[in-house]
This record gives sequence, structure tokens and C-alpha cells, in this order.
Amino acid sequence: MESDSLKAVRAINSDNFDDTTVGHLVEEIKSLVSFSFLSHVCQFKGRNCNQAAHELAVLGHSWEERTISSLPESIRVTVANDLLASE
Repeated sequence: MESDSLKAVRAINSDNFDDTTVGHLVEEIKSLVSFSFLSHVCQFKGRNCNQAAHELAVLGHSWEERTISSLPESIRVTVANDLLASE
């Protein structure tokens, strides 16, 4: 699992957030992940490593009907660049 929120990664990887106002949400995330996977790792990845996700979220927010064939070339290029950067 990856996140661009360092606080979220720290919360999921530790028990220090149990008594905070969002502690119940962190515990639910941990429970769902543990139930769904035999093992898991939560890592911090800065926004520069997941630019495609951010651009797709902005684009998806403005579209009512989404299909792969209608993705703009710029998004396809961004996804390809993210895949190359993660290797």
C-alpha cells in the first residue's frame, strides 16, 4: 500500500495513533488490510511518484462517463512515465 501522506503511513505502521481523534479510522484501515492480505507494507511515496493518480482523480471528478478509450493522451503518457519511474 502506498500513500503520499506521511502521517497516514506512520499511523498505519504504528500503534501511536490509537488514542487520537482519527484512531478508530486508522484501526479500521489496519483491520481491513489484515483481513484482506496475508502480509502488507504501507510505504510513503511522494506526489512526484504518483502524479498519474492525482491527474486521473481531477479528471475523473469532472467526468460523468469514463472509459479507457476516452483517456487523453497526456494521461496515458503520465501513466507510462510513472510505471518507468517505479522500476
